[in-house]
Amino acid sequence: MSNEIEKLRAREAQIKRRIAEIQSRQKSEERKQRNARLIRWGIVVEAMMRGGKIEAAEWVDACREVLSARDFEMATAEIHSSLPNEAHLPVSPAEKQCAPVPGENVNS
Repeated sequence: MSNEIEKLRAREAQIKRRIAEIQSRQKSEERKQRNARLIRWGIVVEAMMRGGKIEAAEWVDACREVLSARDFEMATAEIHSSLPNEAHLPVSPAEKQCAPVPGENVNS
């Protein structure tokens, strides 16, 4: 009887591993599909901005409402710094020397 239980437990562990593998593949495929969809949405937004259908300031405002601070910086990096209506704090020359260039790895 004990031998049967051990066999069943081994089979159970095997089934649980198989289930985890299938779930992992499904989640991976869902992430790939979502990423592809988001990239296409981004293409549409870029085209709308180039075509003048949406202003950069509108995009920045929408990003500010929806995104976390980190994601906001990433989404608006090229746009945000060039907007004339954005307030920028003055930075002393000493602070500029200490600050890394955007996109540069500080540890390299």
